[in-house]
Amino acid sequence: MGIAACGSKADTTDTSDTSATTVAAAPSPIDRLCGDAELNDKQVAFAGQGGAFLAGYLLGSGDVTLVLAPQASATGCSWLGWAKQKAAAGYRVLAFDFNGEGRSRRAETGTNSGDVAAAAAFARGKGGRSVVLIGASRGATATLIAGARLEPPATAVISLSGPDSYAGESALQAVPRLSAPVLYVAATDDRSFATAAQAMHDATPGDKRTLSIVPGRLHGTALLTVTADGAPEATRAVDDFLAKNAPPKG
Repeated sequence: MGIAACGSKADTTDTSDTSATTVAAAPSPIDRLCGDAELNDKQVAFAGQGGAFLAGYLLGSGDVTLVLAPQASATGCSWLGWAKQKAAAGYRVLAFDFNGEGRSRRAETGTNSGDVAAAAAFARGKGGRSVVLIGASRGATATLIAGARLEPPATAVISLSGPDSYAGESALQAVPRLSAPVLYVAATDDRSFATAAQAMHDATPGDKRTLSIVPGRLHGTALLTVTADGAPEATRAVDDFLAKNAPPKG
């Protein structure tokens, strides 16, 4: 997609710990991010775990921020339709691109879970006192690991088709440390991911865990953004979980 630079400025607030790290220049804003002119003044950039700036967009307002981590071969744009719905429903929504992907700069160090933690820190710095971490596929793996480490803890965590490990990081080993309510969603015909969801649910302690195995073969963000078998059940599971554990606040 061809995109040209525009004159508005991205928010470059740095709320993550980048001590002993040289922070690269933030990406310049672009006209029609995700092909949508409404995002021109919604673009943000913040330092990731490895020091390089991560790019994204911030929609809505309120005290509860949904931090959206994309699946492989996708960027924050993959969440856009659902992100707009949630912003209209009263949430603040931060969707970002992982290190070295989309418009985010590449760092020599850092992990996907570190990028999610940096996004959560940025969201809190922008006034989101309650943070909900939501990831799709590899973004879900990173979200579960970040959720197990985050201090103060996330308000809630949602995994959409998360594998139990990705890029050398193990969510299966991390989830026994989760203290926040967590929802695992996967489709029956997305078999290895449904199996992983069951295993991670079983490894999660306490009574704040929820498992929703829906029909069909949708994967990751498609569970919430595509009209197909399993999408209504996945959307209902996510909406019910958010209403119970992280309802929007003014």
